[in-house]
Amino acid sequence: MTVIPARFVLSVAALALFVSLAKAQEFPEHAVKIIVPSSPGGAIDLTGRVIGQKLQEKWGKPVIIENRPGASMQIGADAVAKSRPDGYTLLVAHDGTMAMNPLVFPNLAYDPQKDFEPLGLVISIPEVVMVNVDVPVHSISGLVSLAKKSLGKLTHATGGSATLLSLELFKAMADVDIRSIQYRGAAPSVTALIGGETTMQIADLTSALPGLRSDRVRPLAVTSLTRSKLYPNLDTVDHAGVSGYEVNTWMGFFAPAHTPKAVTEKIEAGIEEAVAMPDVRSRFESTGAEMRSGTPTEMRQVLAADLVKWAKLVHDRHIKFDEQ
Repeated sequence: MTVIPARFVLSVAALALFVSLAKAQEFPEHAVKIIVPSSPGGAIDLTGRVIGQKLQEKWGKPVIIENRPGASMQIGADAVAKSRPDGYTLLVAHDGTMAMNPLVFPNLAYDPQKDFEPLGLVISIPEVVMVNVDVPVHSISGLVSLAKKSLGKLTHATGGSATLLSLELFKAMADVDIRSIQYRGAAPSVTALIGGETTMQIADLTSALPGLRSDRVRPLAVTSLTRSKLYPNLDTVDHAGVSGYEVNTWMGFFAPAHTPKAVTEKIEAGIEEAVAMPDVRSRFESTGAEMRSGTPTEMRQVLAADLVKWAKLVHDRHIKFDEQ
């Protein structure tokens, strides 16, 4: 048996490390792809495009946005989880994709904590409770009263697990029955509400903008504990009759697990730099979003806390989400 000298093994390891670091310094050498696991339009898509443009400007290489909607964000997220961990395929996702899907889909193909490396938390967004204008209510208390009288006849436009759990939390805390109708993403669900296919919806302010700007939707309240700077005249659900109700959705970036640390650090620096830019902050804040740190540390903390937060609701109400 041939014995390989220890110094030779160490030399090979050192060489491999040197090559890895050299490749990371050169990153990116070609186009980077950001997969958006939803349809064009909505907060996830906007986050990918705004930050992607800044990364493209910084790196001098194309950053391509690819929408892969379907199965409540599972198709896009799973594609990134299974991609080569080299930094050239990234995921932009929200709390529904990463913190809620694992709770409502028992056979989820990806594990948000094992299959991904958090890169940065970009924004958080209050949600808004809104109804089609043909629904005769103008307040949260009026909605709750109508729901109790209608015995399950009110319907909710559900665009994914995030909007589903927002609805289920509202139903649990207000003690009402509202039927969920599932759509393939945030944008189609808002369109459905505008068209009167459903009676109400709880959606993040960014995704809800087409509805809020139309004359076919009436906003009732925001889901944060404080009023939105963009819509200061809207009360909070907490103050308007469902005490303690609070939901804020978030958007962040992820790479496949085992992506080299030197590469993820370069991407993280780009995201954090983009988040600090005045024009980026202005673009997001104009939609009602609140800026976050852009760091992977905050992303990990928020993801871990949300997994705990929503687990009890899902368990207590036996919530499942239909596959599409």
